[in-house]
Amino acid sequence: MSTQQMEVSKHELKEQVGRCMFGERLVIEHEGKRFSARVQHVGVTGVKVVPETDLLEHEGEPGDLNGVTVSYDDIREVEVGDVIYQLK
Repeated sequence: MSTQQMEVSKHELKEQVGRCMFGERLVIEHEGKRFSARVQHVGVTGVKVVPETDLLEHEGEPGDLNGVTVSYDDIREVEVGDVIYQLK
């Protein structure tokens, strides 16, 4: 099974992010930095995420991590199943 990549508009990307479940991967660009993160919770005004670097360095229980909320405007890519939706 191969991963398919699709370029989408900002509106379409937000729709796909809205369908995300816990643990799905996003690429975020915030204050000039780009990083991948995992979804904790999708909200009305943004998405609570845990940067993957935090996950790699964490030695406790998964529920011990406190994520950060990012704006939908900061999201550049979302991976849902075997499809990666990228902002045009």
